Amino acid sequence: MKELEPQKQFQIAQVAATMAIEDMPVDSQTYEILTQIATGEKTAEQAVSEARKEYGHV
Repeated sequence: MKELEPQKQFQIAQVAATMAIEDMPVDSQTYEILTQIATGEKTAEQAVSEARKEYGHV
């Protein structure tokens, strides 16, 4: 996995904080997905598609 730039780390922290405010704390799997999106390893659309397949919402 690529090293995260400080700005990307900040953005992920902001997403995690927003989710926590909404009573949806970020687990390690979600953090990994956010990191993959931030580094360009995946697009948000790919992450959503994979989640839908994993949870049966094709």
